Amino acid sequence: MKEKLLDYFHSSEYHPKTFEELITDLQLDKQKQEVKAVLQELTASFEIAISKRKKYILPKDAGIYIGTISIKNPEYGFIATDHFNRDFYVAKKDFGGALDKDTVIFQIKSNYPQYRSFNHEAKILGIKLRNLKYVIGELQKTKNEFYIKLQLHNIDKIIVINPEEYTVGDIVKAEIVDYILPIEARIVERIGFKNDIDVDILAIAAEFDFSDKFNSETIQELDTLPLDISAEIKSRRKPTLSPIITIDGTDAKDLDDAVAIAKRDNGNFLLGVYIADVAFYVKENGAIDNEALERGTSVYLTNRVIPMLPPLISNNLCSLNPQTEKLAIACEMEINEQGEVVNSDIFPSVVKTKYRMTYDDINQIFDGNFEQQGKYQDLIDDIFLMRELKDVLYMMRTRRGALDFDVDEGKVIVADNGKPLDVVLLSRGESERIIEEFMLIANETVASAVFYLELPFIYRVHDEPDYLKLETFKKLVSNLGYRTFKRRVNAKQLQDFLKTLREEDAYLKILLLRAMAKAIYSEKNIGHFGLGSRCYTHFTAPIRRYPDLLVHRLLRKYIFSQAINRVEWVSLTQKIGDIAALSSKRERDAMECEYRVEDMKKAEYMADFIGERFEGIVSSVTRYGLFVMLPNTVEGFVHISNLKGYYEYDSSTMRLIGARGNYHLGSKVLVEVIKSDKKSREIDFKIVYNNSRVKKNGKRRRQKQKGRS
Repeated sequence: MKEKLLDYFHSSEYHPKTFEELITDLQLDKQKQEVKAVLQELTASFEIAISKRKKYILPKDAGIYIGTISIKNPEYGFIATDHFNRDFYVAKKDFGGALDKDTVIFQIKSNYPQYRSFNHEAKILGIKLRNLKYVIGELQKTKNEFYIKLQLHNIDKIIVINPEEYTVGDIVKAEIVDYILPIEARIVERIGFKNDIDVDILAIAAEFDFSDKFNSETIQELDTLPLDISAEIKSRRKPTLSPIITIDGTDAKDLDDAVAIAKRDNGNFLLGVYIADVAFYVKENGAIDNEALERGTSVYLTNRVIPMLPPLISNNLCSLNPQTEKLAIACEMEINEQGEVVNSDIFPSVVKTKYRMTYDDINQIFDGNFEQQGKYQDLIDDIFLMRELKDVLYMMRTRRGALDFDVDEGKVIVADNGKPLDVVLLSRGESERIIEEFMLIANETVASAVFYLELPFIYRVHDEPDYLKLETFKKLVSNLGYRTFKRRVNAKQLQDFLKTLREEDAYLKILLLRAMAKAIYSEKNIGHFGLGSRCYTHFTAPIRRYPDLLVHRLLRKYIFSQAINRVEWVSLTQKIGDIAALSSKRERDAMECEYRVEDMKKAEYMADFIGERFEGIVSSVTRYGLFVMLPNTVEGFVHISNLKGYYEYDSSTMRLIGARGNYHLGSKVLVEVIKSDKKSREIDFKIVYNNSRVKKNGKRRRQKQKGRS
């Protein structure tokens, strides 16, 4: 009945009718009570509405829409909706119990022109979807009431209904059970005590549902894992190449990839990429697998990692530690001098790596360090051959139009007690680029092997840039004197632009990155725009990324076992699509979590520099002020009130224009730190108009972690 009525209301012939008119028109005299009950359900959920004349109408005819509210001030908020290209102002009295970022049903009260946007324009009728389901904070007490205090504009505190097993000062995660004020919640996890080391990091991680603790089912299943793999080792084919080495950061514990290289008589390279066989241990639909899927990825938070898999697997059974036989999936590729893979072989194998090398080790060898060269004398030829192949592969990708932004990234260095000691620049040396290129070509080779079999698969895809964002960017760079792009922008044009970018305009790389689509996982292959690749996946990191683990299972199914069943293709494609969507979401969660922790630690670090002055460049301009980035990537905000004189914002050039001059992207400025708040993760600067007591924040460099492509 519900579907029948909705089809009726949404038909092109429908016009408002009373209840009796509906019954007559649909000839439902004998089902009046059922119709009445369904209509009450539909009106309660705002799927239909009732006019003043008691006629049933579509919500839009009553000015009722669905949107998302943003509350940044206790007195008002704004609703964004796909139905309009503007936001609607909502007064506090019209919140209707909504909280920040809730999906709400709202009714337009008045529809003034854009320049009168601060009139009361909408009121919230109901909540369709709550954004805030869990809260993280410190358990506090006043009189006989236990509560969690929040830093939200329209919620002061949340009452805790089960404080018995917890202590005041505990940092806890609580599930909201009642949204009617005062909001009530039930504690579901104790994260730590307020003075514990790194509890601030774990609290942020908990907001994104990342925990450093694994559930009991996962822990129990660890006891069932096969520790004696001698029979499996004997059954597997040995690698073609040797010696095999791992190359990772100094502090890496999960060594899931290893490499080896040789030069063939025909001049081609033979590259072996060997990846830990995690799927051998993590069985599909088991407890470990289910929790890994929920986590989606490992999360890297300053000085700690919240792993996707328990340490027994990630740091022991599946870590390709030196001089130990470990199960692996081999991808051996013959690559010609143009960087093309002319032959490849993917098979289950067992590897025994010779050395556990670091990026520093390799870079020092290239820099002529005699000690390192002597230590790895038997590998020198292979290492220089790896660099040669790296150059070949990079040139191949460049010819295809692959983009290399090479944007500066910062790393917060923390002490054992969690206090930030420094913020330094990460660097990519030759060794980091070698591993990056080898992993890229292995991922592409695996993706192509399955794609041409036309079987269900998970791909790493990257769509073309957002048209509107790119148009805005084109206007900006044109105003700065750069040759404008053609109407339809391709990767080669963007690549050429990056090559011609002036050093003082390096900030434009970040703006261009923001105009790009986000790489995601998908069961549909649309190619990877940023890499200039027609077919790409993630295969090389199954310890820390769930899609890679899925790829390993599909390789075993299709290529190793040849268990291809056409009957299951539809359901398997659907399952892969669901995993791709969840993995993409968890990746976004992890990145946002990492950014928040980094911002918090940077703010904590800069709190020791209140009153200090630094040189920086303007990294973003808004009508309310400008953001300034220091050389070590610390970014702070200069409110327009801290600029001398009157300024107007020009959106076409992203400038603040005033009588004293202009502030634009890339402007060099001298700033003073006036506020740095760890809790809000905000740093405030003010412009300094004399250059005494300047501190130039120098660029110290550290190694960059393996990135996400």
